[in-house]
Amino acid sequence: MYKVKMSDYTSMRTGGWTNARIITSVDNLKYNGALIIGRGTNVLFSDVDYDGEVWIMRNDRFTVNGNLVRAESGVSISRLARTTASMGLSGLQWACGIPGSVGGAVVMNAGAYGGECLDNLLNIRMLTEKGELLLTRDELTPSHRKTLGLPNGVILDATFRLISDSKATEKINNFDSLRRKAQPSGRTLGSTFKKVGNKSAGQIIEDVGLKGLSVGKSFVSDKHANFIINEGDSSADVRSLIDIIKLQVYAQTGIKLEEEIIYAGEF
Repeated sequence: MYKVKMSDYTSMRTGGWTNARIITSVDNLKYNGALIIGRGTNVLFSDVDYDGEVWIMRNDRFTVNGNLVRAESGVSISRLARTTASMGLSGLQWACGIPGSVGGAVVMNAGAYGGECLDNLLNIRMLTEKGELLLTRDELTPSHRKTLGLPNGVILDATFRLISDSKATEKINNFDSLRRKAQPSGRTLGSTFKKVGNKSAGQIIEDVGLKGLSVGKSFVSDKHANFIINEGDSSADVRSLIDIIKLQVYAQTGIKLEEEIIYAGEF
């Protein structure tokens, strides 16, 4: 176990110190209730030191056997999408620009452009306090940016059943182009809020006139209002900006926005 600064392991580049284990192999692991993160793309750690243990999943091996792909939880979901597409396999192309890990994609039922993680999932292997567990797709329930039916524990790996597709790379390229046009680059958490019904949170925030709103060195993107860009080192500023957005949207529309992201530590 190491003492690490979470700003080094999160996409927002903020967060205080904590005790962490860098998991490169899941062999002989025993789950102890630690907080699990992958690429740190949807979690905001407090500036205050985190009083707990964090496992940072960096197990990143995967195998391809025909149309079956088994990937450890630390594998970049974007890398997996691009590699399988180059092999003529389709089903993960929606993930081409998502910066998270396979494990995080399963937990959040990550998705974009009409596809989501559970669409092609066959099964997952988990480690819980009671030992190792295999869950099939039928035992899980997809929800918007959440997978229901997961016990407390850590995802070890996931197996996907993909489809042979000669146009897989072309689909990846199309989604890449759409993402570059619609979404900002920089230090973000990805989408901040869940959609409301069939309306995107970004459109709601834009309609209220909050593009460009800032707290400290964090601000609402002018390109896509559901993205917060951070150019500073304060999680407190990011959290304050999120709270202001929620209050302003509710005051003007009566809509209660709900975060896609999770918080870790004291704010």
